[in-house]
Amino acid sequence: MSTRTPVATDPERRRQASLGGLVPTSAVAREGDTLVMALCVELHAEGAVLPLLVLSDAPGLLGWDPAQGLSVTDDAGRVYEVRNLAQQAGLGALQTAVWIAPVPPPDARTLTLAIGGLVRTSVARGGGGVERPLTGAAWTLEIDLVPARTGADVPAEPDADPPPGRPARVPARTFAGFSDLLPIGQARMAEGAAVCLWALERYTDRAVLTVGTLADDPMRVAPMTPGAGRVEVWDDRGNRYEVSPIHGAARPGWSETSLEVAPAIAPGARAIGVRLADLPGHGAPRGATPLAGPFTFGVAVPPAA
Repeated sequence: MSTRTPVATDPERRRQASLGGLVPTSAVAREGDTLVMALCVELHAEGAVLPLLVLSDAPGLLGWDPAQGLSVTDDAGRVYEVRNLAQQAGLGALQTAVWIAPVPPPDARTLTLAIGGLVRTSVARGGGGVERPLTGAAWTLEIDLVPARTGADVPAEPDADPPPGRPARVPARTFAGFSDLLPIGQARMAEGAAVCLWALERYTDRAVLTVGTLADDPMRVAPMTPGAGRVEVWDDRGNRYEVSPIHGAARPGWSETSLEVAPAIAPGARAIGVRLADLPGHGAPRGATPLAGPFTFGVAVPPAA
C-alpha cells in the first residue's frame, strides 16, 4: 500500500538543528548520452534533501523541472512529494537540490528515483532556443538507505605545503570524462553549524568534491569562492591536491560548494584527508569571524572495480 503526504510549504526547514544525518550514495544511472547521479541523502526532521547531478554529451543548455519529472518511492511503497530547492544549469551539466517529504522512516531500506523530462535547449538559427528531450527518456536511481561505512582514519599529512589555489578548468565536469562516484556522506558539527561532505566525483584527470554547510542563523553560511574558505586534500600515498571552487548556491540557512580537485586521486590511494577552514558567512564583512573549525575528514577509497 502506498501513502502520500503533502510536502511542507515552509522553505526554511533545511537547517542545522533539523539535520538528522547524511546517507552516502554512489547511485548513478546512465542512459544514452546522459547520466544522472545522487550525491547523498541529507535527512531532516520533516523531509530530506536529494542533491542530484546531470551530465550529458548532448549540445545545449540542460533543463529539468523535478516537480514534474521526478518520482520518489521506497521499498515499502511510500510515495514522496517533491519540491525544487535550487538549481544551476550549464552546458552539459545541471546540479539541483530537491526536497522530498516526509523524511524516509527507519524501516525504509531503499529509495527509488524515476527521472524523466530532461531537456536541452539549443540555439536556433536566427536566435531563440529550441527545447528537445535528452536521449534516454528515463533514468532510474536506486539509493541504499543502509550503506557501508565510508569513514577512514585521517592519513598522515605529507611534508610538502598545500599547493596554491588556481582558477578551475572549464568545464570541470564532463560526461565523457566521468569515471565513478565515491560516496562520503559525512558531517562535522560546530556551534550553530554543520559542515557536510557529500561525495567525490571522479573524472579522468581530476575530481569534484561537493560540500554543504547548514546553520540556524540564516546569514551564517555562504558558498566558498577564491579567497573565501580554505580546503586541503591529501592522500595516504603522500600526495597533495590542488583545490579550486567551481560553483556554489545558497539560500537562507544553507549553502553548497563544488570544488575541483586536481589531479585525479592516485590509483593506489586507499584513504584521503580533507580539511576545511575559514568557511565564509553570507554577507559577512571582510575580517568577520568565520565558522569555527577547522573541520577534518578521513574518507575511505575502495580499489577500482
